[in-house]
Amino acid sequence: MTFTYNSASVTTALAKTRLEIGDTDSTAVLFTDEELNVYIDARADVVLLAAADACDALATRFARAYDFETDGQRFQRSQMSKAYRELGKGLRDRAAGIATLTPTRVDGYSDDITNTDVSSTDDDPRRKFWGPQDHPPY
Repeated sequence: MTFTYNSASVTTALAKTRLEIGDTDSTAVLFTDEELNVYIDARADVVLLAAADACDALATRFARAYDFETDGQRFQRSQMSKAYRELGKGLRDRAAGIATLTPTRVDGYSDDITNTDVSSTDDDPRRKFWGPQDHPPY
């Protein structure tokens, strides 16, 4: 397992995601770097959403844990799943103010102009990028 958490410098999306989910113990990692990078890439480097997805995965992983008693001791292992579900929900709530990850298409088809890059005063948003309207050759 690889692990690249450096407590002195938490500047990468990977380190920030680890910090958000509490995966900072290099002796007992919850995810490999490659596994966390899948969540980070899927969420376009939005750390809070990537961390929320990782928490959902941890909640699913620990959902198989069961509560039991033995020798006068009680173990409530199912609480891990519940805690990660709640942490994931809290991370999503914190990320609610973040802009959408994928821009809305202006004309419904093209990917070259995002909805935030258009002028609201022009009838044709492409004119901002392509210049004045084409004149037919007469």
